[in-house]
Amino acid sequence: MDENEIIQLRKKKVFDFFKGNYRWISYVLLAIVVYVAVKIRTSNIGGLRDITTGGWTLGPDLDPFLFLRWAKYIVEHGSLYVNDVMRYVPLGFDTSKELVFHVYLIAWFHKIAAAFGSTSVTQSAALFPAFMFGVAMIAFFYMTRSIFIKALGALKANAISLVATFFLSIIPALLPRTIAGIPEKEASGIVFMFLAFYFFLVAWNAQSNTKRYVFAVLAGLATGGMGLVWGVIFMSRCQ
Repeated sequence: MDENEIIQLRKKKVFDFFKGNYRWISYVLLAIVVYVAVKIRTSNIGGLRDITTGGWTLGPDLDPFLFLRWAKYIVEHGSLYVNDVMRYVPLGFDTSKELVFHVYLIAWFHKIAAAFGSTSVTQSAALFPAFMFGVAMIAFFYMTRSIFIKALGALKANAISLVATFFLSIIPALLPRTIAGIPEKEASGIVFMFLAFYFFLVAWNAQSNTKRYVFAVLAGLATGGMGLVWGVIFMSRCQ
């Protein structure tokens, strides 16, 4: 064999290796992309310390401090109070008029984070947006894969999805609303949005009625979750 034939043979072996193992290679690369996305969004952790108390604090945004106060109460008492006396003084604010699913997600996340070393609800709330964005990237990968897999096949669909997920993970526009210390509603909302699209696509392309109905229900639940986080106004603007 001459040098050119050896090169072609090696290229074929490399291609066959990736083609035969593309599934687990894709998952490894996806894990790296998610890690990079979370790493970027937690690079400011050192600045989320209150220099007066030494404890954790949030970034300079107003709504997250409201969500944090409510989440602390839920963690301590199991549910949110009906009337928030610290808003609209002296009448207070009826919390049933606000979408509080996002706040409950922060409280539930704290129970998980506490098992891994979180020392306070504030610390958990600070880490919450970065964690949720990582979950959103996984959902986005599968959503994008579902768009292309039928027309291009699994190998190309995985490659496209990985590239798209990488660019979405580093796009500057999403960073201010998903960075650690800013537990805004976007961190939760995009997870349900991508899940809703993914479940819809799976249901649409399903071959059996059972799978179609199951994923249609999941798509409805994810859409409902997005509505409970973002509200009807945001969803109507997306249409």
